[in-house]
Amino acid sequence: MPKEKLQESVSELKSQLDEHGEVAAVDKQALGELAARLEVMLNGSSEHWEEDLVEEFERQLIQYEEAHPVIARVISQIITTLNGMGL
Repeated sequence: MPKEKLQESVSELKSQLDEHGEVAAVDKQALGELAARLEVMLNGSSEHWEEDLVEEFERQLIQYEEAHPVIARVISQIITTLNGMGL
């Protein structure tokens, strides 16, 4: 169940990044790459979960929380789910 929730959150994150044209391209790319890394782990293409993934999402959350609250909310959901999985 947590994996499905994470997949939904990653899809929503990608959608929000596409919708918000005002987000700088370099910021979109960094968050998009982070989401892609998470997808690789969700699909079982990675041998283990990356321990620093939560920290990287937390850094992104700080960056987005004021200017882009919807994106920040999605990132927060991802962090909460990852923490619930023990990461």
